[in-house]
Formats: sequence, C-alpha cells, structure tokens
Amino acid sequence: MSPDEKEPTGGPPEPASQEPGGVWLPPRLRQKLESPSSGDDFDFLKKKSSPVGTIVTVVIIVAVLAGAVMMYQNNQRKVRAAAAAKAAAERAAVVADSLAHVRMADSLAAVARADSLAFAALPKWKQRQILAEKAKKEAAAKAAAAGTTAPKGGATPAAAAGGAPGTAAGGTAAAAGAAGGAATGAAGATTAENAAPVEAGPFGIDAGQFLDETKAGEVATELKGKTGLDAAVVPMGEGDDTSYHVVLGSYPHRGTAESKANSLLSKGMLSEASVVAIPKH
Repeated sequence: MSPDEKEPTGGPPEPASQEPGGVWLPPRLRQKLESPSSGDDFDFLKKKSSPVGTIVTVVIIVAVLAGAVMMYQNNQRKVRAAAAAKAAAERAAVVADSLAHVRMADSLAAVARADSLAFAALPKWKQRQILAEKAKKEAAAKAAAAGTTAPKGGATPAAAAGGAPGTAAGGTAAAAGAAGGAATGAAGATTAENAAPVEAGPFGIDAGQFLDETKAGEVATELKGKTGLDAAVVPMGEGDDTSYHVVLGSYPHRGTAESKANSLLSKGMLSEASVVAIPKH
C-alpha cells in the first residue's frame, strides 16, 4: 500500500482546500450551496399575514362608536323625557289653579244665592229690620269717614262765623245739647228696632222652595193630595232672586201652624217644614 492510501490515524482533519481566488467556506455550507435549491428557503417571504387582527381591531372600533352613539341617544331621550315631565307638571298646575278659581267662584255664587233665598224666606218685618240695621251701619260708616276728613285745630265753622268768644261758647253748648239729643234719639230708635213687632197672621207651613215655578206647582198638587191641606205656590224675592215656595194650610196663630207642621213631619208626610207668614196680596 502506498503512503498516499494510508488511512488517517485519528489526527485533526485537514481543512478543506480553498479554490484559487475564492473564499473559504465550511464544508457543510459549501455542500448546501452546491446542492440544488428546492425553493423552500424563501417561502416565508411569500406567505401573507392573517387578517384576523385587523378584523378584531375594526370590530372593537365599531363597538366603541356604537356604544358612544347609544349613550348619546339615551342622554337625549332622558333630556326630552325630563322636559316633557316638567311641561306636564306645569300644565297640571295651571289646570288645577283654574279649577280652584272656578270652584271658588261657584262656591261664592252658591253662598250668595243661599243668602238671598234665606233672606227671601224671612218674614217681611224681619227683612225690614235687617235692611234698617244695614242702612244704619252704612250711615255710621259715612259719618265716621266725614269726621276723619274734617279740618283739625282752629275754630269751628259756627265760631268762625260768630267771631265772639261768647257766641262760640254758646254754639259749643248748643252743639253738645244737640249731640246729646241725637244720641238719646238714636238709642230710642235702636230700642224700638230691637223690639220685634208682633207678627200678624195668617201663617202657613212652608214645605219646600224651588227655582222652577212649574216644579213647585207639581209638588203643591202632590202634597195637597197627601196631606189634605190647601197648597199654594207663593213667590218670594225679587228679580233673579225670586224663588217659589209651597205653602200648606192657613192658620191664624203661629203656634197652631207649628203644631201641625210637627205632626206632618212625625208622620213622614213632609221632609221639611217651617212656619211662615202668608204674604197678603
């Protein structure tokens, strides 16, 4: 065997030969470069990126925008609802105030009408007494108002006209005497008015009052058949305050009429009864 054919004895391998004018490369890299390429080394450059990330990002953005729009719309709905509730409350308050004014006006009208009816139901002497007291109060109020407007200080008109102290004193004494006489006369008049005059008959039983004369006539006919007493429709009051009263019977004394009225009430023939003086026509 020739020396060149001898096997290596385990020493370090000889470095690969270097081609003239070339670059030294490791044997494996040289083998890789010299072997035919299958084209798989650069396939990663040809692969396209996955669109999942882009889709997720778009979905998130859309969700955020939709949430913002929904929140804005909810706020707008709340504002509109609050405005509508406020308007409804104000409208309800105005309606309630108007109804309260209407009820108050109706109540005042009803009270005034009831007072008129009650006054019309009173005997004539009582009506005259009430009117006299009212006139007296109005005259006193006018006199008080005239006293407050009289000039303060200085001589009275009578003293100024006389000019003499004696005359002024005499005028003052006369005025005092006249005032005392007037006071005495007023006291006497008041006593005479307070003393109720003896009411003359005849007296009847007032079984009801109506604003409609036809209705009053129907009730009078019905009560006449039920009680056996004469029934008449008597108008009381004047103008719009006129009311029609159903008066039963005719008695010379008030006590007799009251006794009969109580009897009819106890028997259930009448639901209401009051004794009134039958006006003379």
